Amino acid sequence: MADRPPPGPRGAASPSAGHAPASGEHPLHSLIGRAAQAFHVRGSTQLLGFLALAVTLTALVVLVGVTLAGALVALVLLSPLVLLTAPLWAPAAAAVFLAGAASLLACCAGAAAVAAGTWAHRYLTGRHPVGAHRVAEPSSGAAAVAEVASRVRGYYDAYAREHGGFPRHPRARVKDAAPGA
Repeated sequence: MADRPPPGPRGAASPSAGHAPASGEHPLHSLIGRAAQAFHVRGSTQLLGFLALAVTLTALVVLVGVTLAGALVALVLLSPLVLLTAPLWAPAAAAVFLAGAASLLACCAGAAAVAAGTWAHRYLTGRHPVGAHRVAEPSSGAAAVAEVASRVRGYYDAYAREHGGFPRHPRARVKDAAPGA
């Protein structure tokens, strides 16, 4: 314990005896320097964690390589068999795919119909489902159209009283009072 240097502030490690860092290179900038610092200051638990991580990642990389190599070998060896038997299983695969797609479409359409039915039931029973404020009442639809039409007619009548007639389109032709004159 007496041979260890006293721990300094974080990031400012003193160089070990007999070893000076190269010019411009801090000893904590390398992975080995950080591992050595972790071993000396914090004990061996963090170093063991780094080693376990390195071993695990190495094993995973090796397993990925073996898996890809095996898949490539299987593809090369089985491709003649696939090509020779394709006329047998391709129509069956197409039929299974179409049946699956049709059943999925039917299930989705059924779910949409159930959702629309429950929404309509809630709307008609007065429980105000989501979006009910956007739907116009069937009895008030004609009344709303009639109200808008009467307002527009009122605007045109007021314009005609003020200006002596309805506005014409700028390219509209006006007939003469005396034809042929």
